[in-house]
Amino acid sequence: MTEEELKLIIRAGQIAAKARDAGAKMIRPSEKVINVCETVEKIIIDEGAKPAFPCNLSINNEAAHYSPVIGDEKVIPENAVVKLDIGAHIDGYITDTAVTVYLDEKMEKLAMAAKDALTAAIANFRSGVQLSEIGKVIEKTIKMYGFKPVRNLGGHLVRRYELHAGIFVPNVYERIPGKITSGYTYAIEPFATDGGGEVVEGKDVTIYALRSRTSKGLTEIEKKFIEEIDKRFKTLPFSERWLKDLGSKEEVEVTLKTLSKRGVLHSYPVLMEVKKGMVSQFEHTVYVSEKETTVLT
Repeated sequence: MTEEELKLIIRAGQIAAKARDAGAKMIRPSEKVINVCETVEKIIIDEGAKPAFPCNLSINNEAAHYSPVIGDEKVIPENAVVKLDIGAHIDGYITDTAVTVYLDEKMEKLAMAAKDALTAAIANFRSGVQLSEIGKVIEKTIKMYGFKPVRNLGGHLVRRYELHAGIFVPNVYERIPGKITSGYTYAIEPFATDGGGEVVEGKDVTIYALRSRTSKGLTEIEKKFIEEIDKRFKTLPFSERWLKDLGSKEEVEVTLKTLSKRGVLHSYPVLMEVKKGMVSQFEHTVYVSEKETTVLT
């Protein structure tokens, strides 16, 4: 990264952290999910960045990818374990961060398992270290608390306009190739659970991303959607809420589902713990230089 690019991503990290902390304070029983997420997204925009993806607010055995839809009436229940996962970008330079808020003291230990795993991972996250070693540290820390890491979720390399840029940071020990490289940005995100230690795709889809800009065989309305999605978000994930100016709730939902089925859009189903276990998550984005690793969020 150039010095100017680094300045942009540092600022994006500061904005993401501010929005995350403000959103976490709103998490309480009976609060509407959409109120939390739209407040977080507004803070990001007001501070001079853009959301890198729709605000995720995933509850209990939902591990990730729940973002409110147009007119969403879902509320946070009593005694919930709530994961708030957000991202901010400036000119495509992305930071990604998450926090767990528990509304039942019995869930404190589960939250601390993921939080301490993140702290331990960052302490070991430096140029030249094998990515498999980070998975080992995360797994060991979570198991010390008596829980399981979610083995098929993990962190990722982050590049400009690429949230998941092809390199996986595991949450368990795996014999995978690859070392941490200086000059790059990574998101580290341990997930802990009292369930089976794996997630599966649920039925609901609330997040999409542009996969192809093809217009063959598309209606004029579908072409307009693709044009607007490309202009507003490029290849970054987006919410149907961000397109509500293009039509009614039903029109937007039907169009997105149709484009997804045709392979024009990538859909992100809500990820559920395989045995309906409770899930916690903490996440920071870090920048790795030759000398040190800097937490951006």
